Amino acid sequence: MRVTLDQDQWDIGAAATIGEVLAEVSDRAQAKSRIVTSLQLDYRTITDRDLDAVFLREPARKYSVLTAASLSRQELAHSVRHSAERYAQILHEEGRLLAGAFRAGPFHVAKLDLWLGQLADYLELVEGTGAVFNGGREVKPLSAWVRDLLDARAGQDIVMMADLLEYEILPRLATKEC
Repeated sequence: MRVTLDQDQWDIGAAATIGEVLAEVSDRAQAKSRIVTSLQLDYRTITDRDLDAVFLREPARKYSVLTAASLSRQELAHSVRHSAERYAQILHEEGRLLAGAFRAGPFHVAKLDLWLGQLADYLELVEGTGAVFNGGREVKPLSAWVRDLLDARAGQDIVMMADLLEYEILPRLATKEC
C-alpha cells in the first residue's frame, strides 16, 4: 500500500493492518505537531464512524492507496473560527430567549438541557482546537460559568440561572470571550 500524508509518501509492508497504518499516519502527523483531518482509502473517504475493530484489523494489502491530509492546530483553529463565531451567535440568541423565559415564568428544564448540550458542543469545538477569541486576556473561562449555571440548575434557582445566562454567559458568547 502506498501512503501519502500531505507531501510525504511511503510504502507499507504487506503484513500491516489498516489499524497499524492509521497509527503510523497519526504518529507521523503528531511528530510534526499536526492533526489528521481527512483520510481516503483508495476512492473511499474514511470517517471516524468507519474506525471499528473489524475495519482496523483488515489487511492493508487489500487496498492500494491511503491519502491523508493534516493541519496544524493554528490552521485548524483558523479554519473553524467563522463556524464557531456563527454558532456562538445562534447560541447567544437562543440563550437570550431562554433567559427571558426563566424570568417570565416556569422552569423549562428540557429547553435548558437541550441548549446546554449545544453549548457543550461549542465549548468542545473552541477548547478542542485551542481557538482563542478573547484577545489573549485572562478571563474566567466560559466553561467555569457553565459549571455555575449547572449548580444553579441543580438547585432549581431560576433567578440565578437567568442572571448567569444574561450577565455572564451570553455576553461572553457575543464577544467570543471563551
